[in-house]
Amino acid sequence: MKFSQVQVKGLSKCLLAEGVAPDRLHIHVSEIEAGTSAHAPHTHQGIEAFYVLVGNGTIEVEGEQHNLGPNEAILLDAAREHGLANTGVTRMRYVVIIAQ
Repeated sequence: MKFSQVQVKGLSKCLLAEGVAPDRLHIHVSEIEAGTSAHAPHTHQGIEAFYVLVGNGTIEVEGEQHNLGPNEAILLDAAREHGLANTGVTRMRYVVIIAQ
């Protein structure tokens, strides 16, 4: 099977198999400084997963808050309003996966 290398935020290498539609599954690694948010609460299509690598944060889904720490994840319907904030005292590093 052939693979091509694609640019992905936060990853030094990501290989995509030939014939796989790159817009069906999205992955990237992000960081948020302590006391800040990634962005304002929002919605979009797909199923989204957040997996925390380092640090602590709170994800709000339709007004309900869920705390996450290292080696913890949440999977949600991204069509529901959601937002992620670093509620810890150090930088939070996390993986985002969105399936369409």
